[in-house]
Amino acid sequence: MGIVRFLVLTVLLLGAFNALLQIAHVSGEVQIAILVLFWILSLFGKYLVGTVECIQIVSPGFERRIQHRYRSQLNQLRDLEFSPLFSHGEAFPLYRLLLIYPAFLFTIMVLNREVASIEDGSKLVFGYSILNSSDRTTYAHALQFGVKYHTLFQDDTILLTKNFGARKKYDSGVVLHMLKNGSISATWAEHQKQVQLLEATGKQINREINFQNYLKISRLA
Repeated sequence: MGIVRFLVLTVLLLGAFNALLQIAHVSGEVQIAILVLFWILSLFGKYLVGTVECIQIVSPGFERRIQHRYRSQLNQLRDLEFSPLFSHGEAFPLYRLLLIYPAFLFTIMVLNREVASIEDGSKLVFGYSILNSSDRTTYAHALQFGVKYHTLFQDDTILLTKNFGARKKYDSGVVLHMLKNGSISATWAEHQKQVQLLEATGKQINREINFQNYLKISRLA
């Protein structure tokens, strides 16, 4: 439902923006040109938004807000014997809000109930909970769209299994499996199956569970 909500909010915001253009008596040709510009900007969104800095969140208040937002996903993961590990933040330079497309994108994220905070007076941070499986093989990342499971192997291969989104191109060291619209438990079962298949080829799991290893994963997958 998260993706549907995101798309609905995007359409509503674009509709509201288009209505404002009409109220301002902007000609139809200019309206089309502006909407086409938005579409072109979306193709280069990651360059306009800027570099994403991955940080560990240490604010108790921020962490409580994250846990409250994703409590349903977190409860399901706890039922699968995952335990909270740390809170992870994706930080963007605050000045990017002065640019139209990043401001539009961040507005959509906030309206979609992602948990955000301004840190150090210069960074806009979106926070997420990271959990660890009881066998110390897998990180679980709860998002508004679904869940991602990551397992890091000693040769730096990353196994990623998720239940949402489209297939995108990852680094060559990332092995992707998708169970689109699958439940959190079914996706975890699929991930475990894929872990066993990779272990059967001789790959060994990196069981050093820490923020630095998670950073290595987050940069690539």
